[in-house]
Amino acid sequence: MKKKLHIGFDDTDSLKGSCTTHLAAVIVTEIFDRVSFLDMPNLIRLNPNIPYKTRGNGAVALRITGEKVDLDNCKETVIKFTKKLARIEDENTNPGIVFLEGDVPSNVRIFSERAMWDVITIEEVEAYQERDGIDLVKFGNGRGRIGGLAAIGNLLDNDFTYEHLTYREPKKYGSKRLIDEGSVIKADKATPLTFNNVDYEYNSIMITPRGADPVFTGIRGETMEEVSKAWSLIVPHETIAMKMIYRTNQHTNHHFINKIPINKLRPHISAIVQGTVARKPTYIEGSHLIFSIQDSTGELDCAAYEPTKRFRGQLNKLVIGDKITISGGIRPPSENHPLTINIERLEVNSLLEIYKTENPFCDECGSRLKSAGKNKGYKCFKCSSVYREKIPIKTPITREIELKEYLPPIIAQRHLAKPLARKINIEKVKPSIEIIENYISNLVIYNKRISNNY
Repeated sequence: MKKKLHIGFDDTDSLKGSCTTHLAAVIVTEIFDRVSFLDMPNLIRLNPNIPYKTRGNGAVALRITGEKVDLDNCKETVIKFTKKLARIEDENTNPGIVFLEGDVPSNVRIFSERAMWDVITIEEVEAYQERDGIDLVKFGNGRGRIGGLAAIGNLLDNDFTYEHLTYREPKKYGSKRLIDEGSVIKADKATPLTFNNVDYEYNSIMITPRGADPVFTGIRGETMEEVSKAWSLIVPHETIAMKMIYRTNQHTNHHFINKIPINKLRPHISAIVQGTVARKPTYIEGSHLIFSIQDSTGELDCAAYEPTKRFRGQLNKLVIGDKITISGGIRPPSENHPLTINIERLEVNSLLEIYKTENPFCDECGSRLKSAGKNKGYKCFKCSSVYREKIPIKTPITREIELKEYLPPIIAQRHLAKPLARKINIEKVKPSIEIIENYISNLVIYNKRISNNY
């Protein structure tokens, strides 16, 4: 009798190399012939403000079905390749694997939802093994079990996207990625349902990472067909060792699900904060922009750092009294700075009307009047006329900021940030088992043909 098995894992990489999605691609390639897949591999981005993340705080879940003996063999394969490919020797890498048989229970889904924005402890995830019989495997302190269980719990029932990932040969790790940049631009223009391939504003190709990890390219979009088409138009100048497509919560704003009063904010959470500008924006050393907002519970410092580029200029157009909604991560207080929100997204709700105030004109000669002294009205210094009842002329000033949403440029956006380009009307439907098996089969065939070892 066939059973379901959900496999989640995280924290297998380090700043020196390795990659959790690469490990997943290897595992999928190894186990595909023994089981059936119930979904594309899931890449789940978690709270990006966790201090101990490596890069993008992404975990992976695989959802399969098969006979018990085959599922047991799959568990052994996952553990084997985690030991082989994870950077276990790095003291900051603490892989964790989670195995959950059957349907995903509601308490695991609730755990996952919280992991999108909150800080979760190792002790909390360990309680699931004792209480629910979930099989947890750890290396080091096993912090990766948090991400593994959270990935399993996120079934991507609502908004989701896809990422087509390609991987390099091991001998290329750490070297510059060689790609025809013109082909990337061509692919971007030919596939409107992909996004963030190129930052034209800052002339930057975005699909190639910069680090020593195995990833060669990552193409993100609304459908598997579109990300696959985009890759087919790109010309790499090095051998592609492996490929995989992930269904993912990237670029969905999934970490921004809670509007929190200022007095309830805690370090390292992701939050939506609504308030009124209380202190005007000011540039500080390092070209960072700082201002504050307040609500009925308190006041909060807000920061936009230099890497956000022109986003700072947009924020600098705010004035005291503007009502705004800010989404971002909460930075803990330090000796020199209070609790601060690092701004990822701005929504302008209402703008204070501001005016230019000028002296009135003389009725006799049309000259601009000047003050005759405190509480003495105005005097014309050309014809000597005096006016005690005239009032200043107030002219509305056109604001250079609008009632809309503002984001940093693509080069400064996080994995979970929902681009403005995604505001399109497209129905999101999980692919059928037939389509899933067909896509994974083609990817596995390629991987086995190219990669003899990992």
